[in-house]
Amino acid sequence: MHLLECLKKLPSMLDMQKEEAPAAFADSVQLYKICYECDGCRVMGYIALPLELPEQLPCCIYNRGGNRDFAYLRPAMICQFAKRGLAVFASQYRGNVGGTGMEEFGGAEVNDVIRLIDMALAFPWSCSKKSVYMIGHSRGGMMTYLACARDPRIKAAVVAAGISDSFIMYQSREWDMKEVYHELVGGGPKEKREEFIARSATYWPEKIIPPMLILQGTADWRVTPNQGRKMYRKLKEVGKECKLIIYPGADHSLRGTAYQDAAVQWLLEHPLEEAKQEKSL
Repeated sequence: MHLLECLKKLPSMLDMQKEEAPAAFADSVQLYKICYECDGCRVMGYIALPLELPEQLPCCIYNRGGNRDFAYLRPAMICQFAKRGLAVFASQYRGNVGGTGMEEFGGAEVNDVIRLIDMALAFPWSCSKKSVYMIGHSRGGMMTYLACARDPRIKAAVVAAGISDSFIMYQSREWDMKEVYHELVGGGPKEKREEFIARSATYWPEKIIPPMLILQGTADWRVTPNQGRKMYRKLKEVGKECKLIIYPGADHSLRGTAYQDAAVQWLLEHPLEEAKQEKSL
């Protein structure tokens, strides 16, 4: 069966089409724009794959940053990891970029991320039918922590410049960021304390299931370095496997660092479970 037809048959897939990969990745990556169903919502996203598919390859869920259409997922982000040999599944989250429903900045749209795990494990070229990897950047770090506290199918995870404490996030940022919480969560930490705790992995590190790599730049003013350091300390205190890499002088994007290579190396150090049987063609 042709690859495109295989992808169309994945669980919850509603629609998909092949897209041109960004020029920098055109000779190494193939890209597909997808629409899938979750909780009755139409959710938009992407799948990026190596241009030459091996018999089996590891699947990874990538969680974007931003909120609503701000900092929406751009294909180049996931192509960086597909180029390094991963099958990458990524969501724009419900209500965004043409999707239906409404995101809650770490609320019900976590289900959109978990639904991608179902799709990835059904992908015929997946090297496992039991587990996947996960990477999240910025707000996507919060989504990664939330998913890693709920779904044991995540074998290992990476959080880059990620939100681990919504209280710190609210207090350290300008009004525009505070407004995000008021509009999508329903208020600030005084009005919505329990919702803030639910979006702050530093308050429940014992719930994190997989080994976690935390990447942080010292010049990050969007997600200040104390968030990464605090999360690392909290995970260590409860005996979780974790690692912290600090990039001196790096900003929120971590541009100019080798963080993609560090992320993939960490993931591959934790092999996925149970190779699948030969795919049906």
